[in-house]
Amino acid sequence: MPIVAILAGAIALCTSALTTPAQDAIRVQTNQVLIPVFVSDKKRVLLLMQHPDDLFRAALDGDGPRVDALYEAVAIHGLTASDFQVFDDGQTQVIQNVSYERSTYWDVRDNRGHHTEYIGPGGGKWSTAEWPPGMVGDIVPSHYVIAYTLPESPEGSCHRINIKVNRHNAVVSARSEYCNTKHSASDPVNGTRLGAQLENDLASPKDESVKISLLAVPLLTNSDAVCVHIALDWRWESLKGESRTRGVLGLIRKKDGALVTRFSDLADREGVTRSDWADPPDYHGDRRTPSVIENRYEKQITLPPGEYDLRVVLGDGTRFGHAEIPLTVSGYDRNEFAINGISLCKRISDVAANSPLNKPNLPGAWGQKLPGDYRPLVSKDVEFKPTADTQFKKGGTLYTYFEIYEPSLVEGQSPATVQIRMRIVDLKTGDAITDSEPISAAPYMKAGRSIIPVGRGMDISKLPIGSYRLDVQATDSTGKSTAWRSTNFTVE
Repeated sequence: MPIVAILAGAIALCTSALTTPAQDAIRVQTNQVLIPVFVSDKKRVLLLMQHPDDLFRAALDGDGPRVDALYEAVAIHGLTASDFQVFDDGQTQVIQNVSYERSTYWDVRDNRGHHTEYIGPGGGKWSTAEWPPGMVGDIVPSHYVIAYTLPESPEGSCHRINIKVNRHNAVVSARSEYCNTKHSASDPVNGTRLGAQLENDLASPKDESVKISLLAVPLLTNSDAVCVHIALDWRWESLKGESRTRGVLGLIRKKDGALVTRFSDLADREGVTRSDWADPPDYHGDRRTPSVIENRYEKQITLPPGEYDLRVVLGDGTRFGHAEIPLTVSGYDRNEFAINGISLCKRISDVAANSPLNKPNLPGAWGQKLPGDYRPLVSKDVEFKPTADTQFKKGGTLYTYFEIYEPSLVEGQSPATVQIRMRIVDLKTGDAITDSEPISAAPYMKAGRSIIPVGRGMDISKLPIGSYRLDVQATDSTGKSTAWRSTNFTVE
């Protein structure tokens, strides 16, 4: 029955939310160790699970603020440094500061279903597989951040952490280990055990235990450095084991093999054993308590123009997979009309509906501003999410995202009219299957911006199974045309 299914989902939401620790890693910042910690009252959690009607109604109504409020109600608030004890390798530490922060975590409904997204400690965005029908999603309450002075230890050494709270019925969720390593904020696995495993796998013959698809598309910017959007896709089933930590490591090298930069990130749910909370009841044998398993990662990095090789590895300490692609980053003249590469997308979501000006459709739904430097690819209030998996189902929609640079749109100049032409070519025959009439770019323009973000959907329901190429070109009313940009895809 639908009501039973949704109610079961609401109870499962309680459980999954509170057995998921903070996404931030323990980090060493200057001479401090910073530990994210969840502290919840077990009695309040059990009470909410026993009487979920309020939560059920709020979730059914899509009242995100109310659901958030209910979750904040089970958290223990107002704790100070005197309420915590921190043990670093068994030694008591003097706490310097305790702050309370909201998790960078959102539940998102898009054209494919309902899933969860969050920002990792390396600044990239992780996405989970879709939640089953009737489940509201996964929410992580706000958490404390405990700071104490880094004890003297050799660089690269790893240390065990234990956190205690002087509150009755308090349940503490926190990571249990950190390593004293020097690395940038964009490379949190550097010097860790998982980081070493990822490096070893990347240097070994290709491992097929986890098959990943890799995409890198340079975006248009108003500076000489170029922002590159990197996307990884994999089947969630390939990482469904007992490990609760996944890591990504990427290396970017010049053609001569010289390392230009590296980046990494973590999806970490270590901290609370599943047995710490009672499983929610079955409803007619229908248990809806799946583990939250990631199947997608996006990262943005800045590179100077040049020719590169990009290698990325994904792993959980047991299963690994890596991929390698060439990467061309082209500069462009700020006085010239230009277009960037085409991103193919399978997921789109309406971010206008989840903006601060509107009531969120789902708990934690985010607006167009994410923390850090990650910039969602938004066109006409819709976020387009590039995919590295370019195999599309017959009868579906091919979503595309690309950017056009029109110098005349700079404030103070008379703007030119911009049009787009798009065509699909059969790779086997070379024939153009579709060739659009000129499409006005005016609906995609933003006042005062010279970069036009274009996101569109193309009906491919009539395309036979086969391999195709999508071509895109832009022209303006001054007679200028960009080069054709192309990307391949298949219909299955």
